[in-house]
Amino acid sequence: MAASDLYSSVLSDLTDARSIMLSAAWQAELDKAPPAVRVDSGTALMHLQGAILALSNASLSDIAEDMRANEAELTAAISGLTQALKNITQVQGILNNVTKVLGVVAKVVPLL
Repeated sequence: MAASDLYSSVLSDLTDARSIMLSAAWQAELDKAPPAVRVDSGTALMHLQGAILALSNASLSDIAEDMRANEAELTAAISGLTQALKNITQVQGILNNVTKVLGVVAKVVPLL
């Protein structure tokens, strides 16, 4: 996959995840979760926003090589996140997948 396509895909998927984590349905599920999970969710959302900003502000020519070098890992992490987001009731599973994606994105751009 071309670096530009991978970049667009990752950014789009991260933005979709952020939208879900800001939704009323997500909040309803969080309300059922223990306090530690709610705190983890807020932290994950803040880091997710940082990753979106870092990717959005990065020049593709500066990160293209790192994108290609981490393509398999990015693709797998995003796929896991996309799959997890299909079942919003599995809050911890979604948070785990967000964390995985952020770990890979951090290999491409420095996160805030």
